[in-house]
Amino acid sequence: SHVTKEHKQCFTVDDVESVAGECGMEPQSGRCKNMFLKGKKGDLYVFSCQAQAARDMKTISKKLGAAECRFASDEFLASVLKVVKGSVTPFAAINDTEVKATFALDKDLLAEPALWFHPLHNDKSTSISGADLVKFLKAVGHEPKILDFSDVPPAGSAPPPAAKAPKPAKEGGGGGGGGG
Repeated sequence: SHVTKEHKQCFTVDDVESVAGECGMEPQSGRCKNMFLKGKKGDLYVFSCQAQAARDMKTISKKLGAAECRFASDEFLASVLKVVKGSVTPFAAINDTEVKATFALDKDLLAEPALWFHPLHNDKSTSISGADLVKFLKAVGHEPKILDFSDVPPAGSAPPPAAKAPKPAKEGGGGGGGGG
């Protein structure tokens, strides 16, 4: 079963946190953040994880198997997901009828009894279980890619890497070819 809560427009995780208590968006571990990403080769991804999860772009790109992911442009948001900035959601898979985007879920979401996502508009949040989210994505033709971050140390837990000595400058001024 699912529940939908109305609230003010929320564009960021912090915005959602500001209304979560009064809306009863529990558990906190079910509050999610969603990123619409574009890889270097033009591949599109919607990645969802727990709102409080520290997931850096380099690690996400590596787990997706996509080089140099960046946030996708507003044009792709409009043409592929048919949502506006601040409303990225795995529910937008229903709008991606040409299956241009890959929907990827952090493995940590799968066991959650209630995940909270915007239902295509950021003035509401709808709950769905991790298992039902996977069923939904499959039903609309988007087999989700499940990403496991359990081998990634949590931010701040690893000792800082030893400072590397600066690389010596290359001889010859960096060359690169003749004039024009």
